[in-house]
Amino acid sequence: MNRKISFLAVALMLSTAFVSSCKDENDEPKPIIDPVASLAGTYEGWTWGSNAYAAYIPSEGDKLTIVSLGSDASGNSTCDLVFESETWGKATIKTVSVTKNDTAYIFSKPITATLREDRSAWDFSAKVDSIAMPNRNPSTSEVVISNYPIVITKGFMSLDLSNWQIDFNAYLVPRSAHTMSMSFRDGKIGDK
Repeated sequence: MNRKISFLAVALMLSTAFVSSCKDENDEPKPIIDPVASLAGTYEGWTWGSNAYAAYIPSEGDKLTIVSLGSDASGNSTCDLVFESETWGKATIKTVSVTKNDTAYIFSKPITATLREDRSAWDFSAKVDSIAMPNRNPSTSEVVISNYPIVITKGFMSLDLSNWQIDFNAYLVPRSAHTMSMSFRDGKIGDK
């Protein structure tokens, strides 16, 4: 009888150990991998500016700083983009979505702009950021800084962080529907 009880006790202990060691891997919380963390830093390049009056206004030595805001529980990553240029001014585009595909990181913050019929102002589909843009008067050396609405229209950075293009639109004068497009790129003026 003692032998049967001892055998049952050993069998029960072994089965308990076996069941507890067969924990499903799905029970463990998976770490959230933030694709933006590897992007954080400052990148120097050049900007191709254009508007209805001039198709090519280049500036060199411009900078873009990417500040990672991390990922939420769903794995959605966001960052702030800080654009700085002596020619175009300074803007912080907040809470930009970042996704990663097979070849690049993709930046997006979809906002649309509509000009009011009376051309008194722009209406935006969501809250917009602003750019502090220098306005240079050709007849004087005076520079006046004015704030204008700015949105990111599209952007990418290669996975090896060597190639990028981030496009912005600044909404300047509603009465003439005047906008400025800026495309921040890697390299130097004339590379692309």
